[in-house]
Amino acid sequence: LISPRLVRYYLTKLTMAMVETTISSHNEASVARLTNEAATEEEKKEEEATPSSSAPIVKNENQTSAAVAIVTANNDGGNIIDSSARPNIDPKNPPLQKPSYYIDSFHEHFFPHPQNDAIDTSNTYKKPLSIPQRYATSMARRPWTHLIIAFVIAFILSFVGLRFGDFKVAINNSGWWSRGTEIGNRATQEMMIRLNRYDLFFDETGEVWEELQSEMQPDWQGPRHDRVGANKNNETEGKGLDDATLTSVCSGEWYGSGDMMLGSNENLFTIWKTEDAEAEDPEMSILDADAMYDLCIAEENTLSALEDGDHCYKCPDTGSCVPPYSLVLMARLHLTGNDISKLDSLSELISCDTLKSTWTARVQGDFTMALKICVNWSIRMASDDTKNKDGMITMQNTSITVTNPCPFPIRFRATVVDNLFPTTLPNIVRYSSSYYATKMSEEDTNGMYEANENDNAYDRSDGTPLSGVYDTTDETFQNMYSDAIVGRDMALAVGSAGVTIIAMVMHTQSPFLTLMGLFQILLSFPLAYFVYYFIAGLVFFPFLNFIGIFVVFALGADDVFVAVDKWKNARHELPHGTTEQVAALALPDAAYSMMLTSLTTAVAFFGTAICPVGPIVCFAVFCGLLITLDYMMNILLVFPALCLYDKWLLAGSTNCLVHFECWCFHKNKGEKASESDIQGKSAPNSMDDVTSGELVVSISAVEQLSIEDTTRINASDRPEKQQQPTVARRDKGTDDEERQLLLELEHETLIHRILDGYYNVLHTFRWQVLAIAFAAIIACTILAAQLSLPVSSEVALLPDSNEYQMHWSWKQNLLSNTLAKEQGSEALIMWGVTPADTGDHLNPDSWTKLVLDEKFDPKSEDSQSYLLNFCDRLFKQFGKVNEKYECPMVLFDEWLKDQSTSQSPTEAYSQNCKGATSVPVHLEVFDPCIIGWSQLVNIKSVLQTKGSVKIMQIRTKSNLRADSPQSESKNEWTTYEAWLNDERSSAPNGANKMYQSDIVYWWFDTNQQMLKTAYGAAGIALACAAVVVFISARSFVLTLFAAISIAYVLVAATACLVGLGWELGFLESILFAILIGISCDFVIHFGHAYTMYSGNVNRQHRSHFALTHMGPSILAAAFTTFMAAVVMIFTEITFFRKFAVILFMTILHSTIGCFIVFLVLCDCFGPAEPTKSYNAIKAKIFGSARKE
Repeated sequence: LISPRLVRYYLTKLTMAMVETTISSHNEASVARLTNEAATEEEKKEEEATPSSSAPIVKNENQTSAAVAIVTANNDGGNIIDSSARPNIDPKNPPLQKPSYYIDSFHEHFFPHPQNDAIDTSNTYKKPLSIPQRYATSMARRPWTHLIIAFVIAFILSFVGLRFGDFKVAINNSGWWSRGTEIGNRATQEMMIRLNRYDLFFDETGEVWEELQSEMQPDWQGPRHDRVGANKNNETEGKGLDDATLTSVCSGEWYGSGDMMLGSNENLFTIWKTEDAEAEDPEMSILDADAMYDLCIAEENTLSALEDGDHCYKCPDTGSCVPPYSLVLMARLHLTGNDISKLDSLSELISCDTLKSTWTARVQGDFTMALKICVNWSIRMASDDTKNKDGMITMQNTSITVTNPCPFPIRFRATVVDNLFPTTLPNIVRYSSSYYATKMSEEDTNGMYEANENDNAYDRSDGTPLSGVYDTTDETFQNMYSDAIVGRDMALAVGSAGVTIIAMVMHTQSPFLTLMGLFQILLSFPLAYFVYYFIAGLVFFPFLNFIGIFVVFALGADDVFVAVDKWKNARHELPHGTTEQVAALALPDAAYSMMLTSLTTAVAFFGTAICPVGPIVCFAVFCGLLITLDYMMNILLVFPALCLYDKWLLAGSTNCLVHFECWCFHKNKGEKASESDIQGKSAPNSMDDVTSGELVVSISAVEQLSIEDTTRINASDRPEKQQQPTVARRDKGTDDEERQLLLELEHETLIHRILDGYYNVLHTFRWQVLAIAFAAIIACTILAAQLSLPVSSEVALLPDSNEYQMHWSWKQNLLSNTLAKEQGSEALIMWGVTPADTGDHLNPDSWTKLVLDEKFDPKSEDSQSYLLNFCDRLFKQFGKVNEKYECPMVLFDEWLKDQSTSQSPTEAYSQNCKGATSVPVHLEVFDPCIIGWSQLVNIKSVLQTKGSVKIMQIRTKSNLRADSPQSESKNEWTTYEAWLNDERSSAPNGANKMYQSDIVYWWFDTNQQMLKTAYGAAGIALACAAVVVFISARSFVLTLFAAISIAYVLVAATACLVGLGWELGFLESILFAILIGISCDFVIHFGHAYTMYSGNVNRQHRSHFALTHMGPSILAAAFTTFMAAVVMIFTEITFFRKFAVILFMTILHSTIGCFIVFLVLCDCFGPAEPTKSYNAIKAKIFGSARKE
């Protein structure tokens, strides 16, 4: 590398490259003459003195209009160009070269010239067309064939996909759990046992066990499992309401029972709130006379509606529905002396008017005191350290003993007061509830939903002094509403399509091209589903996938804009090239540009597919396919449509469906010009029409600015590359004047003049703008750093203003809910089951099989002793679920001791235990003895089949709920797992595979996996964006500028979301990862345009050209995406709305990032030769390779 020979070689090569880039003409003979210091004046005069008599003379004037010289070949003439017509070029101050990518390519492929004057003209090299260029040429020759074939194939595949692909939208919330993870596999098997425990316990033939182990089970969240599983796991609470339990309902036993509270019973459930409940110092109370009266009236109206629909249980004496469990019921009981004998006629005994008139301050005070007694008792009973203090209540430092703690004749539940009632003075009730005894059938639930949603049959009061919201105890209304609004939200996609259509019509000025663009977007959806179903093998189609409709309408229009603008730019540079020639140059360039932006977006979606949550994976794959198929349909439909469009215009079409204003080529002042206006000839229709005797050489008006003399051109010269259009620098001219002159000659549209004015302002204040941009980045970074993880893991599907979401939110303020959170839940420790999920993880309908641990052997004496003593250590570490709970092995040991000393042991002991006195028992006795005991006392935590114990479970305490903070969930899971790891190391081989599981852990794992997915997908998207930006710009400096701009987009969008009060939940994280790919699209376009100047051109000209060249397309794309986001904001599903907000913020700051941050960086520090380092490295690598 340091040898003198190589140094001289590279220095010579670098010098020649610098010289070549400073000379405006691409004629190699001219370059040689300008750089050859030994050339004599006599040689120059000799060259100037050899004109060709047969060559036509084209007169040129300063700032002339665009001219086209159709030059006839002179086979007899010499290879001479009149050098007197050439401008006087100073190599140290070269003229500004207008970027002419298409002109250069045009001559490289179609009209090559010799590399040097000394070389014979017969040794020219015609650069062959690439495969994409040949395909584009073929498309231009037969556009109708390509277009029809593409349509036929697209329609056939779309029909097959939608008709035979079992297309249906899963509008339920199934599948939103992690699958295939350690915690997910554990929870899957635990849920399998929970839902089938009853059948497994009473299975005498082993058929249930065989079925669960051999057949894939359906979705555990399905209706059958929800109802059956809930009833079987809550047998102590009863099996719900039906006609057989009507007597207990009318007698008052239902009030406060598990049947009332049980979610699976789907009782109608109302939450009430006072008008100032959310104030800092609320004054209104539901216990006030006016509020009690309004509550009473609302309940009676609702009961009347339930009776009309026959949705409630009616007592036979009166034929009326039993009153709801509420403060009104307790107040009536209080006024009647707690007489419960006539519950169904309480409303007749004490009407709402009577209640209001008798509700004096004294009565209200007595009733409030009774409530305080019940509430304090509930609080103390919920506390572990006071459960055994029977009847002892402390109020205001006074301890009293109460035999009947709560003075009401029905069981008290803390659902009638809010969590601040015990601590506020005076005691006020801000939130309360009403439970209605309603029927459980699906028909009744649907009828109640229709009455509430469509008929407004249920009284919500008028908001003064209180208002109410309705749902069921199982939140069924919320789920039904969520399912129903998916279709309504998708209807808004029609609005998004309308905005896109208008934008495309305005930008393309062609209804025909707009129609093809619309077909491109619409067909991408069924085609993506075809690939999704038949190739990817995905059968689950969640409602989340419909976000893709908004995405493809917004981003699909961007592809249309790029394709159309690339074609028009090529046609602008080659006004008299054939359609085939323009297609060969413009279409591959457009396909390449669109591929880069589509790649970053598609990779951002596909990168999210690493998530182990089925709906997220399906969403990511489908949207990635949408972007990919949209890109392909753009090539297959819009490209041939552009060829037809161009042919029609060349043929002089005046059809307004082709173009609003028929044009072929424009003169300076907007007048139409055709080729015949200049030379009296028509443009050739194909490349075959261009013969050796006649060729088309387009010369831009900019090229003529400094040419004062006439020019003689001999056609036999056939320059390979047309002389680069140049603007000679004037000694006293300014960059602004040159840019303005270029603008006047190249662009006459309003948008280009606006962008030029914008650039002038930006350039004038570039240093101030740069300082402001970096200050904004720093400020946004500081604010974005305040984005925090959510305190709760709960995910709201509906907006806060929705009735059913308000029901959930208001319910959190009830005292009963607060007590339940403090009590926590319970987890299970299991033996005999292997953590596994054997189903299709991307299809909730394919769940799992039961997988047993064949190594579980509780029969050995070591295992029995270990299992017996395990609970003492467990409860000492984590506590009991409740004071009365004991482990199965402990209860079994106590039973053996009792039976062995009993004078009349049970039959189960006598026949199976063979006189065993305690644990451990003999190996052969264990199975029949413990099985006989478990069936005798109905202990379902010991499950057996064919006389052998297969599964054993222990309930243990957990302090978590579904909405517990992630930090608390992680701490408890880690603590349990660490403790169990120690236990496994000391356990005997037959009992050392136990693990803990809980649905709360599963929800925690789901959240954690989504956060990990977000970080991983973000990394993938950023890496892809960096590579794509570098490939498009081929400049390390521009890649750095792009990275700064993308960083601005991310921190600015995040700062805005912090300002909106967002937290980094898993949905937000997923959306951030996806939109990283979208954030870099605009910068890619600007970076590519910046490098279109060849050679050494100052940064101001490059920045100005990038702005005016790609600015219109970017603004049009930003507009369509903005409008799609605005339309999407009006959806109701939270995920859709959040996606819309993030999309809006991303596009807003992407526009700012490229038009301000990236552009001002380029204008201040942009390289004059951006690809120099890249080309040098490429030449060194590939040059060395060729030498070797």
